[in-house]
Amino acid sequence: MHSDKEIKEWVCAHLDELVEEHCPPEENEFSAEVLIQDREGRAHRYTVFLELATFDDKTEWIVRNIVRPEHLQ
Repeated sequence: MHSDKEIKEWVCAHLDELVEEHCPPEENEFSAEVLIQDREGRAHRYTVFLELATFDDKTEWIVRNIVRPEHLQ
């Protein structure tokens, strides 16, 4: 499993790809299912929810929520 910080860092590193694949034009939020490998090579699946936010006249994508499979019922 990964910490929230590790997941957010992975999302930031792959942000352009995620936006291109999962965000329709003109939308300001989207979700994506991501698969992240740990140090042992095991893959863990997470659903991340992102939204476009403006801070200090600067617009950027932020991770709003992370859902782990064990939290789904």
